Amino acid sequence: MLNKQTFLQQLSTLIEFETLTGNFENNARALDYVTTLVHKQAKIKRFRNKNAEILLLANSDTLTPEIGYLVHSDVVSTAKELFKLQKSGNKIFGRGVSDMKFSIPLGIALLNELIERNSPLSFCLAITTDEEIGGFAGGAYLAEKLKWRPKVLLVPDGGDNLCFVKASKGVAQFEIISQGKAAHASRPWQGKNALLPLCRLVVELEREYGKNSLKENWKTTLNFGQLQGGLSTNQVCDEAKVRLDYRYPETDSRERIELELRQKMRAIEPTLRLNTLSTGLPTFTDTSLSIVKLFLAVFEEEFRQPISVKPNYGASDARHFAAFKIPILMIKPKGGDIHCASEWLDLDSTLRFYQALRAFILKVENKQK
Repeated sequence: MLNKQTFLQQLSTLIEFETLTGNFENNARALDYVTTLVHKQAKIKRFRNKNAEILLLANSDTLTPEIGYLVHSDVVSTAKELFKLQKSGNKIFGRGVSDMKFSIPLGIALLNELIERNSPLSFCLAITTDEEIGGFAGGAYLAEKLKWRPKVLLVPDGGDNLCFVKASKGVAQFEIISQGKAAHASRPWQGKNALLPLCRLVVELEREYGKNSLKENWKTTLNFGQLQGGLSTNQVCDEAKVRLDYRYPETDSRERIELELRQKMRAIEPTLRLNTLSTGLPTFTDTSLSIVKLFLAVFEEEFRQPISVKPNYGASDARHFAAFKIPILMIKPKGGDIHCASEWLDLDSTLRFYQALRAFILKVENKQK
């Protein structure tokens, strides 16, 4: 079983690895360290895809374990001093304490205990290294190419402060390019301004989606991330682009969004070109499933409080498994300020979180007997 001292020692070491997304060497060193912590009988598989790695640690040589535990080791950039664990009372601070290196010692302890007692329950800890930029070389590769298919998937990468995530929005990002013709600003009739059709499109889209951005809701939202074009104020712009970021619930789809977008583009300017950027499916977990009911009951018993069930607006590697209808169990201990200098985690809550995960696994194991 994992105790406070061991947890802090392992997490402190993990925080010191400056595992920025894209830094292959530092992420590899962190994964090397993780492999030294697992039981000698653990099944270890390691894959490289582009500039990312995937580490699978399991008690059974299968790609369809009863329980999958999906985490990532990469973090976003920050000041160098934040790569050192700090403790103040019951709070710990540092880059990645909440998002989401805390989960790695927990997963290791769960795996090692299952191996030590020769459990028949198959369990696999999967660690990716590119979640912060979409997980396409890691989580997506794991799901689509390696065909890793757990029966149920634990993803402690959302649901801060013990909030179970029943759904998360999908993402659809597009780039629209407009081609014009350059001319001097004093003779605009000799050119064709590439910015104008994009501005008309932005106005049209804002008319439809702008109201959804005014308050929290579970509807499709749209952010205009970039509008670029022109080299000089006194020149008619000959090329411009706009980048759009849609976030949509399980009741909508990327296909519907793209079709609508193309229709509006054709109506405004048929020569506009559309490129698809990052995409990811929404996730939805049916809370009426027996495995989900069991999970929530165990957590409520351990924490002696009701567990709130809400949707989540952010994305995680779980989205790459949404198409396979795998129940996703997403929740985190008390913590906050991720991607900020003040990122923190509640130590007692985290250790109780581990005990709840352990109790859940024991109950699933007993149901198999």
